[in-house]
Amino acid sequence: MNEEIERAVFRKATGYEIQEITEEYSGDNELLKRKITTKHFPPDMSAVKVYAEMDDDPSRNLASLSDSQLQQLKLRLIAQLNDFTEGEKNEDNYSDNQP
Repeated sequence: MNEEIERAVFRKATGYEIQEITEEYSGDNELLKRKITTKHFPPDMSAVKVYAEMDDDPSRNLASLSDSQLQQLKLRLIAQLNDFTEGEKNEDNYSDNQP
């Protein structure tokens, strides 16, 4: 499989941040302002599905897991999602309390 595509799908599946730089110049081509903004892109569940389907390793193939293994995986993923959303709520509360 093309490693570049696999890395791109993995990045989209796990979420990522980028920095966007906006610059404003004068008529003399002098830099007047530079604004750096960090944008967060959350995990994309469609990319998770694609990444899981791309995986050729039979030990990580979901179809080969037993019902109890799938249940354990489900509970672990739900716990991770809950931790993630709690962290987002705490960040929102923190930013709301800032002057």
